[in-house]
Order: sequence, then C-alpha cells, then structure tokens
Amino acid sequence: MQKTFALGVLLAALVGCAYSPGDEPAAPLASIDLTGGPAFPLAAHLESADITAGTTTAEQLVDAGGELFDTAYNGADGVGMMRTAGGTPLLRFSAGPAGGGQPTPVGAQSCSSCHGMPFAGGAGLAHTRILVDPNADAVPPYLVRSTTSLFGNGLLQLLAQEMTEELQRAQRELLEEAKAATGQRVTRDLMAKDVAFGVLAATATAAGDVTIDGSGVRGVLRDLVVRPFGWKGNITTLRAFQVLAGMGGLGMMPEEFVWRLPEAAGADPDADGVEREWSVGDITAMTMYNATLETPSTAGHLATLGMVAPPNEADLARVESGRTLFDTIGCAACHRPALHLDSTVFEEPTSRGNGHFMDGFLASKDPAYDPARPVRIDLATDAKPPRVEADPAGGASVPLYGDLKRHRMGRVLADTAGPVAPIGAALAPVTIDDQVALLDPAEFLTAELWGVGNTGPWLHDDRAGSLDEAIRLHGEDAPPAVGDPNRSEAQEAREAYVALTGDEREAVVTFLRSLHSFSPRAHR
Repeated sequence: MQKTFALGVLLAALVGCAYSPGDEPAAPLASIDLTGGPAFPLAAHLESADITAGTTTAEQLVDAGGELFDTAYNGADGVGMMRTAGGTPLLRFSAGPAGGGQPTPVGAQSCSSCHGMPFAGGAGLAHTRILVDPNADAVPPYLVRSTTSLFGNGLLQLLAQEMTEELQRAQRELLEEAKAATGQRVTRDLMAKDVAFGVLAATATAAGDVTIDGSGVRGVLRDLVVRPFGWKGNITTLRAFQVLAGMGGLGMMPEEFVWRLPEAAGADPDADGVEREWSVGDITAMTMYNATLETPSTAGHLATLGMVAPPNEADLARVESGRTLFDTIGCAACHRPALHLDSTVFEEPTSRGNGHFMDGFLASKDPAYDPARPVRIDLATDAKPPRVEADPAGGASVPLYGDLKRHRMGRVLADTAGPVAPIGAALAPVTIDDQVALLDPAEFLTAELWGVGNTGPWLHDDRAGSLDEAIRLHGEDAPPAVGDPNRSEAQEAREAYVALTGDEREAVVTFLRSLHSFSPRAHR
C-alpha cells in the first residue's frame, strides 16, 4: 500500500496533476486558451450609462479597473500604433518618440508592466523611463522621465481640489477688496493647506474694472489650479493621467481621446484595425482603481498594523534621529510630512475644485459622464490597505512628504529640451489670460517621498542611483549666488546635508528608507 501511494504521487508529479488518495476528487486542470483572440479581460466594455445607473457598483468598478490595468494587451485589442495621430507610420511599437504628433515611445502592453515596482501600481525600474518629445518632431534633445508611483494618488487629487478652492477663494476675496479700495493696489498672500504660493495683487478702477497682477505667484500657474501629477505638476486629474499614459505608452486609444481628434482621423486614428479600444467606462474604472491603491506608510506604522515585523531598537533610533535631522536641515520645508485633507471621499467625475477637475468636453459628448451622479469611494474606509487614517476631528492627515507645489531646482536638474505645457482635466494645453502657461525647465513639482524607501532609481530622470546621491543632486558644490534664477531652492538644505557627519547622513537615509509602499496582496 505504501509503495502504491508513493508511485501514485510520482506519476501525478510527472503528468502534472494532483494525486488524491482515497475518495478525494482530483483538482481540476487549468485550460489553455487557444483562440488567439483579444486579451481584453472583461466580458464587454464598461458603459457610462450602466455606471451612472448603479448597475455596476463602485467595488465592481475598482476590481474591473484592476483587471484592465494589469492586462497585457495584444494586437487584437489595438495595443500599439501603426501610425501616429499626425500620420507618421509606426511598426506598432517604437523605441523612441516618432514625431508626427507622437511625443512619447509606444512600447508597453500593460499599465503594470511599467508601474510595477515594488508591486503593481508602483513606480518603475530604470528601463521603464521614457523620452518625451515636447515638439513631437522626433528631433532631440528629449525630456527624460522616470515612471512615477501611483500609490496614494487618489488622496493627492483630493488635496489638489481643496487647495485649488482655497487659492481661488483668496483671489475672489482679493477682487472684492480691490473694488472697495478704488485706485489702490491691494495684495493677498496665497496660502493653501499652510503652503505658501506667493502673492497676488489687484487694482480696481472707478468703473469697477479690476487688473490682476500675478507676477508674485509662485509654484502654481496663474489660474491657481493645483495640478498634482507629473514631474512638472502639469497634469490635473487621475483620469487625464490614465488617458495620456494609456494612449501614449500602450497605444490603446480611449474613445474620449479619439473624440478630440479631427473628424478626418476617423474611428481608428492609429490604423491598427481596432476601434473603441477603451471606452469611457473603462477609463472610469481604471481611474477608480488608481484612486483606491494603497497609501504609502512607514516601517513603524506598518508594524503597528501587524503587516510587517517591528524594526529593531537600533534601527528605530536611527530612523528617529534621521527624521529629526531631515527637519532640522530644511528638507521638510518642501517635503511636508503631512497635509490635512477635509474630505476623504473620491468621486469621478467631480465638480469639486471649482469644476477644474472634471472634463467638460467629455460631459458634452457623453451625458452619463455627469458630476451630479458620480461614483464615490471613501479612501479612509474602502481603499486598499494600508489606508490613510481618518482624523478624529474630521478628514485625514495625508503623510505625503510633499507640498503639491513646483520649485526651481537649479541648473543641475533643469531639463534641456525646453518648456512643457500643462494639461487640464480636458487634456488640452492651458492658456491663462495673457500668459501662455509653459512650465520652466528648472521647475519641478516636489516629489512626494512616501514610498521612496522601496523604489529607485530616483529623481525625474532616474539619474540618482542612491538616496544619498538624490539629495546631493538637489544643488551643487559651486552654486550660483543667492538670488540668481539658476540657483536651486534646495541649495541650503543640500549644503546642510553635506555638512553632516557620515553617521548623521546615514541616519537621514535610514529615515527615508523607512518610508515604504506596501501591499498585503504582494506579501501573502
């Protein structure tokens, strides 16, 4: 009997099936799909009308968005491009910007193949960085951009919406003050979530005409819309980010992008034989999936949640010492440890942020894309764990280690390919009154440091191979004089870091390593 059992186990191993002694049924074998059809993971495209009607729940939408995000699409799905929107031929995928209207390489088959470090939804290793051609003419130099992490992005959009409301409220109050002080120049400090965005000034005539002077505004465009995504802080919403990354990186053409092209482009503008590659509902699902991804945390906090083993006492001491030094040398002036969020409910579409975070063009084309009937999810209770923790006084404290503000980072980090246009919720470059809004080559959005401990390389172009190197590249050894526009705003903090002892610098780096992204799903 013992020999018969052993032989059965051996045979089961050789033929690839489970051996079940006694009366237990054998486990069913997996089937192999031989159809060669599309890889699209859902039974059908998601439709906005079904989402608005509630026949697809928020939870189902998030799950579907995750499947769409992780799927490796093939030619039957329309992945890649056979020509750019400008008509330049492609061989489905390109190694670099192809010109003719295509500003980025088309070289991925799934979203998570780039956003996969340390697990799905995260940042990307060095090979995932892309070249961006702002002029779309395939003539270098190009902008080099590393793949950003998506963790916590739903919270960042919520913060941006509330900050936008604060800044624009200050502008409205300034206008009323100016009208009451005819002929006098009045000013207002612009503050949002205790982050300073410079000074706005206004003067009113006796006829009530008001002239606004935005020359003193800092770190945000003069429309006072906080754009939380992209290395330049040039993308307003998660939805716009998903459309642009999917279209530009995978060549999956969302119908809401195709609707914006000239009629002559047709329903298949990339000439790959597939129309309606992603529906409006598909993009809504991926937007909600991205919004509900894990919130980055710290090694210590993850331990209190029972997700990881507690750090030893020596490591905890180094982390606390590094945290104190991080603040003392000035890093926390831009990398704010936390910003308070009034509402943790994410909705898509939304009229919050004074309407700047919804796509008016899309609403005009699809009546079911309606901010009066959004999908809502509370990120404090229904996002994937670990989640942001609710504040007993209301809202939440978001531990982003950032400020959602752009800063001049000096000539060492400045782009060499010229200025970049910002992108609004409607995917169009934004013109602000008398200013064509082009972002300075030396200006970058403060990178949120939550999750920095288990990603890398670092900085906007992956040039830093270590966290120590990333800090040192925030300035230079022989910097321009104070007041010179080529001087980095982080120069003083960088010099203070370099002046620390070796043990103190290691403590700062240990603290940064303690800022972790984590997914229970990936650590089962």
